[in-house]
Amino acid sequence: MTTRLRVGVPPEVWDHIFEIATHVPYTLVPEIFEKSALIGDDYNELCRPALKTAFATKRNLVLVCKQWWHLAIRYLYRAILINNPRKILSICSTLQNYANGMGAVPGAKPLGWWAERLDVVIRGAAADEERLVDVIMCLPNLAVVSLDIRERRSKDELILRYILNASRHAASSLRVLDWSMESSDPATLLIERQLVAELSRLCILRSRYMPWTDGFIPQSILSSLTTFAVKRMLITEGGIPGGSGLEDRQISLREVVIDMTYDDFESWSIFMGRYGIFLTSVHLTYCDNRYLVMIKQSCPNIRRLTLSVINFSCLTHDMLSLPPIEYLGLNTLGVYPTWMESESLFSALATLTDTLPTLRVVQLTNPVDVARLSTIHYYEMAVRALEKDLAQCAFRIEDHDGNLLLERLEAVGVSVVHDRKNTTLLNLI
Repeated sequence: MTTRLRVGVPPEVWDHIFEIATHVPYTLVPEIFEKSALIGDDYNELCRPALKTAFATKRNLVLVCKQWWHLAIRYLYRAILINNPRKILSICSTLQNYANGMGAVPGAKPLGWWAERLDVVIRGAAADEERLVDVIMCLPNLAVVSLDIRERRSKDELILRYILNASRHAASSLRVLDWSMESSDPATLLIERQLVAELSRLCILRSRYMPWTDGFIPQSILSSLTTFAVKRMLITEGGIPGGSGLEDRQISLREVVIDMTYDDFESWSIFMGRYGIFLTSVHLTYCDNRYLVMIKQSCPNIRRLTLSVINFSCLTHDMLSLPPIEYLGLNTLGVYPTWMESESLFSALATLTDTLPTLRVVQLTNPVDVARLSTIHYYEMAVRALEKDLAQCAFRIEDHDGNLLLERLEAVGVSVVHDRKNTTLLNLI
């Protein structure tokens, strides 16, 4: 049966409906800037399944009828996810066919023109991965690129260099680059540096290795780059903190993610000595008192701080000696807490009411932490602490979505009480 658009409904309305039906929050510009510091492995694990589901929806829309095909086709490859090497060849063929006018309406832009985001996830060698270069060459308006290609063989370095070079095709539009490659090959890193230097509109950069061994971000991107995250900070060409003359340049850098996978304290000290004065937000992927002291000394304008801890009992008095921030994000690293460790979270927050008068918001950024407090084991303790011990605190205590934590707990309170009653009955039986 042929499906027809309702008579009298303007194409603009259907266009808006298709936009809503295929939308994945925080994956495209400008929404993605709201999650700038979260871009990385955890963020990708959440957004990529949603992108996959959205693509299935878009594919169904364009197959409904010819009219819907004309209206919805530009959404089909708006975000491209390649997480199966066997799909590379088919995607490449489709994009190239449309670029050559096959299957496209005369005068219409090819499919690749509408692409705004590209995610590539490859583990190990893939037979057709060299065709990724052809895919990228069909996407001139990419704004977000996330490349996660791991478990490489030495002979595959050449392909990585080709992919980096091909990314220059979208240099004028690229705003977010997540380059999660394991390669430390000097020639590959050189091409990465050359690519990044050409991205005049780049706002967010995440790299596995520090691209610039002298610790200086290129002047060509200083005016646009706002968020910088690197897993391995290695400054090997000397340099001392400060004294770099950066104060005379236009610098937009405001946010840094310090990844603690490697302890590169000396290199981070040099970097923060140069750029800390410009930063208003810092994220520590593991809480270390040395780094907190470094942040206090080098970041006089900091307003937002996010800390990851093994568990909330790590929030000792020394860890809570924080700079005068307005926002504090807290999350645990997946270690299942005891009741006492969860209670220490609220003890720490009570301490902050007296020691940090500038604080306006405390947010539990990990959904898992919020979910645990909502369970039967922690619910009463959490609600009691929020309603009594922290009732008069001057700052908001939020869940990961920005809602009041107390309101979220109260919303699930009925089910928690119900579960408790059922547990009691089972024990009596």
